[in-house]
Amino acid sequence: MSEPTNPADTSTLAVLAQFAADGFDENHLVTDRGDVTCGACATTAHTESWDIGAQHRVEGASDPDDLQLVVGLACPQCSARGAVVAGYGPTGSEADALFVKALDLAGVQDPLA
Repeated sequence: MSEPTNPADTSTLAVLAQFAADGFDENHLVTDRGDVTCGACATTAHTESWDIGAQHRVEGASDPDDLQLVVGLACPQCSARGAVVAGYGPTGSEADALFVKALDLAGVQDPLA
């Protein structure tokens, strides 16, 4: 796994709006096991089987420990493109940590960079 890109001073909501404008408009969810459930067809699959198309790291403007990673990905079953928001670092959940650990972000573009 490569490290997320350098953070920009952008809110998570602004990042999600940009991702939606770029076609990642479904709301995919991370499960307790770190897998992903599609917001369109409800398929749950291992993170490695999803096609990752975009990523952006967010740090809280007032709290640098408030680390989030927004990932744009496509469902392996129905190809619906959507976003997942995962916490990482000291404040991230165990499920989010499993999700982030399973990501391969090498070469994945940051549309806000």
